[in-house]
Amino acid sequence: MSSTHLHRADLRSGGAYLPGIDGLRAIAVLAVIIFHIEFLGFLPGGFTGVDMFFVISGYVISRSLSERVDWPLATLLLDFYRRRLLRIVPALLVMLLACVLLSAMLVPPVWLSNQNEETGLAAFLGLSNLVLAWQSDTYFSPRAEFNPYLHTWSLGVEEQFYLVFPGVFLLWLRYRERSVAARYLLAALAAASLAVCMIQTRSEPLAAFYLLPGRFWELAAGALLFQLIGQGERAPQRAAVAVLMLGVGLAMVAAGFVLADARQFPFPWALLTVAGTLLLIAGVVHRPYGSGSPLHRLLACSLSTYLGRLSYSLYLWHWPVAVFLRWTVGLESVAVQWIYAPLVLGLAAASYHGVERPLRRGLPSLRQRPGFTVASILGVVGMSTGLGIWVANNTEHLSLSRVADSYTWHAYKHYPREPIEPIEDPALQGRQLFVLGDSHTAAYRTMLNIVSLRLGIEVVEYERGGCAVVSLLAADPPACRAWRDAALADIRARAKPGDVVFLASLRMPELAGRDWQGDEKAVFAQALGEHTAQKAQEARAAADVVLTPLQAAGLTVLIDAPAPVFKAPANRCSDVFNRMNPVCAPGLTVERDRVLQLRAPQMHLLTVLAREYPMLKVWDPLPILCPGATCSVYDTDAQPLFADADHLSGHGNRVLEPSFTQFLIRLYHPL
Repeated sequence: MSSTHLHRADLRSGGAYLPGIDGLRAIAVLAVIIFHIEFLGFLPGGFTGVDMFFVISGYVISRSLSERVDWPLATLLLDFYRRRLLRIVPALLVMLLACVLLSAMLVPPVWLSNQNEETGLAAFLGLSNLVLAWQSDTYFSPRAEFNPYLHTWSLGVEEQFYLVFPGVFLLWLRYRERSVAARYLLAALAAASLAVCMIQTRSEPLAAFYLLPGRFWELAAGALLFQLIGQGERAPQRAAVAVLMLGVGLAMVAAGFVLADARQFPFPWALLTVAGTLLLIAGVVHRPYGSGSPLHRLLACSLSTYLGRLSYSLYLWHWPVAVFLRWTVGLESVAVQWIYAPLVLGLAAASYHGVERPLRRGLPSLRQRPGFTVASILGVVGMSTGLGIWVANNTEHLSLSRVADSYTWHAYKHYPREPIEPIEDPALQGRQLFVLGDSHTAAYRTMLNIVSLRLGIEVVEYERGGCAVVSLLAADPPACRAWRDAALADIRARAKPGDVVFLASLRMPELAGRDWQGDEKAVFAQALGEHTAQKAQEARAAADVVLTPLQAAGLTVLIDAPAPVFKAPANRCSDVFNRMNPVCAPGLTVERDRVLQLRAPQMHLLTVLAREYPMLKVWDPLPILCPGATCSVYDTDAQPLFADADHLSGHGNRVLEPSFTQFLIRLYHPL
């Protein structure tokens, strides 16, 4: 049925509740939940349930607007935003405020959570998708698993869609019979969005996934379906067609749940789910008289429709509950998995019956004064955002985690609390220290700050996570080559002969994340086996590329020998509420002999390099960090030397600083 054959009377005559739509919402939210908790790896493409929601939303919003087509424009728009805000905002704010508080109490600011605060505060304003698109992690990255606000990206997309869509759709409702532009504007925008999606999936995958331009077509698809079929008809002759649409649509959606490839998403895999959802909606709308087919009855049964009504609250709560459980006790145990489902269901029911439903259906003043309602909700959003900012700024005071003590745990550039005795030495005047490497360069910030204050030298840092320089393990990462070369060029331009270049990077095989449940000796053997002759040759070549020009420039190069690494991260295993987490089971100690064995190949290469490059010096922090037979993330006073499984803590920096300072003085003195 074309849009020109859809009369205004048809548009306004419907409005009856379609229980099957709630049944579809139930399918969508259950798929997303099963995917997010990785239940038996059952639905590897379950994230496409969000795409189902987009299509359903587009259809339902169109249906709602069509029923008010004769209202004055200002009244219609105010009422639309009143209903949307009441539908989305109150339950969202409750969830966000709970997450902000729980995050402050349970999740300290560490590498895995350092993007959470920014995402959470943006979520109050419906902008979290923009923040996530600008970050470097994908929706499927490990760090995303610890962001309790990650799922709000889809709400941001919908909210931004609502700013554009009503005007476009109202043009179609009122002028489609008189204007070709009004008739086909939405279809043109959807086609343009699909083209953007296709291009961005390859060139800018984060933008394609998180931003409205690459997702508009999915919501618009539901609206275009409404333009095609309207409220639908209950005609006996459509029974077989409706059943066929349901069957084919369900098969397509199920295929998306199982087969969708995150590496090629949204395009082309979202097409499968969007097309399947369109068929499902059409099958529900054109349901036959009476009880209908078994599929119709299943979608319309009381359990399906109740879960569908809960779907928004289920979506809001399922992800943060998983995040907080994953961070604290872990999600791996059967007991926790049994707790997860009723906990999420209980929170969703409380949200729906205690927040969503009363505000949407009660309080006549909220319906009769839409302008006041919109202004009030926006005011509450502003106050809630302010409260969220206050909580975020007072995390150290609210936290129950010892890791929240950033002075002890984090290698930030804290101004030292202890008095710093400056060292007056003419050999140090005008000297510079250039520091280059990966995140382990950043893990020396506290020490470097103290050194700068004590010696009066300028410290210039070049750091990029994942970009090891002279790792001694293998070739330096190719993706970091341009950054590394630019940093080296800048150093050569700024440095004077005799200045020191400190190359600080991870130079040990990581132990965290390995399977420690079996034979420990076999795991260590595997780690040692990763150091092959080929990798040793590549590591040597990478070192030559860096050391040769620095020596030619008359600069002294300082390399830190490999420090201990551990099997579990200290910052996730140091509180009473997370020590039982399975990630902590391997423990926070490692035998010193194992560390020496793991670093033997790197130490051998350092010895070779030091013979060939007279300007190369090696500083070894191992004797200080591990003075006994067992290396521990804690010192004898139970203070953390390491922040996680391999990065130094702030306290560890202060422990190492005297040794590093004296080593630097010896380097500068002969000059």
